[in-house]
Amino acid sequence: MTTTSPSQQHDTACYRLRYFFDAGSGVCLWSGNDAARAAYGIAITPEQLPLPPETRQEVERLVAWYDTSLNWDNPAGPTPWTLEECARFNWAARALLQQLRAELGLAYEVADEFGASKWG
Repeated sequence: MTTTSPSQQHDTACYRLRYFFDAGSGVCLWSGNDAARAAYGIAITPEQLPLPPETRQEVERLVAWYDTSLNWDNPAGPTPWTLEECARFNWAARALLQQLRAELGLAYEVADEFGASKWG
């Protein structure tokens, strides 16, 4: 029986996806290598990926939620979100990242570029 180490599993990923939110973009997944760009384009919608409907809906929910973090009348101004809402969103975004990684499997590497979020 052959086993693979976590570093070997990382090397087996064919599609590299970048995970981050950009208000108004409509997506939180972006191509991160040539294979992903060839298969999906630059901005990736959840419908393009082998994800269950519930996960697709969660992606869409978080993308729409993130859009409310921007004051569209004054984009350079402060966020209308409270610290509590920021914390709730950050928790949900991290949970979604883990869910995407688990459901997409080894053919996909989902790179966390959301990171520590601009709100901590």
